[in-house]
Amino acid sequence: MKLFIIHRFKDRLHAKNKLKQLEQDLSVKFQLIFLDSSGGNKWKQKAEISINQAEAVIVFNPVSCKESDNAKWEIEKAKEIEKEIIEFNNEGENTASISRLKSLYDFKDEFDNCFSSDNKEVFELYKLMLESSECLIQRRQKLNAFFITAIGSLLAIAGLLAKTGVINGESIGILYLFSIIGLLLCNSWRNLIDNYGKLNTAKFDVILRLEKDLNAQIYSAEWIALGKGLRSEKYKSFTSTERNVPLYFGLLIVALTLIAAAWQICG
Repeated sequence: MKLFIIHRFKDRLHAKNKLKQLEQDLSVKFQLIFLDSSGGNKWKQKAEISINQAEAVIVFNPVSCKESDNAKWEIEKAKEIEKEIIEFNNEGENTASISRLKSLYDFKDEFDNCFSSDNKEVFELYKLMLESSECLIQRRQKLNAFFITAIGSLLAIAGLLAKTGVINGESIGILYLFSIIGLLLCNSWRNLIDNYGKLNTAKFDVILRLEKDLNAQIYSAEWIALGKGLRSEKYKSFTSTERNVPLYFGLLIVALTLIAAAWQICG
């Protein structure tokens, strides 16, 4: 999330430390934009571009900023552009500001605005999302089957070539080529699993939101029964386990390559 920070130079270090700590507390990622307020048209032009590019504007220590003409200009420019302005103080909890920033990071307002209260329409959309979720699971299973087949075939071919003597000390480069291809496949597989997991999470966020307008919230109840993902003894994310499979395949490829290379060299 890109944030433009309006501040006094004396508060810069405090602002950086506080927002970096907030990143860790909220498990989010901020791209902080700090400018040196030196004045002049060049600085104003750069500030205006940066404010336009930012998702929100942070005013750090607003009382102190009001004492600076440059900071006041930046605040007015942010208002003129209609950027979200969030005030942070160096002291205090800043509870409301943190809540607002987290909401912006999660696009909560935009998410909620995507829903209407038409129960008939909601139910049809609910069924559509369930079908979409089932299709996603099937595509995910096919993806796993494809990569297992592809990597397994690669290992089988490499093993056959080594057994028949095609791969020897002089042609060991072929083995390394097979290993590189296998590792690239493992990396792509792992990335796709991560993306499928994120997509599935997003789909269930929509499903759970649609359920709020229905008489029964069966998936919400199931999620609660599973400890809402907070109790590892009740539920562990399938993605967190599944994404280890490409890693194990990658380690296997590396181990077999080292063993084959050592055998060819020593042989």
